[in-house]
Amino acid sequence: QSHDGFLLGLGKCFNKTRTNGSLFITLKRHAPKAGKHGVDQKTADDGPYCLLRAKLGNQNFSTMVSNKDVGKFQSAFATIMRGNMDALKKPEKKKEEKKDKKKKETPAQ
Repeated sequence: QSHDGFLLGLGKCFNKTRTNGSLFITLKRHAPKAGKHGVDQKTADDGPYCLLRAKLGNQNFSTMVSNKDVGKFQSAFATIMRGNMDALKKPEKKKEEKKDKKKKETPAQ
């Protein structure tokens, strides 16, 4: 199973959020059980999966990564995350906080 669609969608969402908005990414361990929701025995025996979900406004998409594909997926996911970390804003310090620090440093006479 290829996760390229999820990774491409994630990249597009990061580009949309550069100006405004928030992108929420959740990661969850998922262990399918045989017989539930059409899961066959082979899928249940493969072991736990990582379920990744991304949400931007009303747009939702997800993927399930098997334990065999985690290494490849993690490197591709990390590349996308590192490439888009530059869009994060640093918190602006208030002027009042700077003035308070100066007052504390000068000894009282």
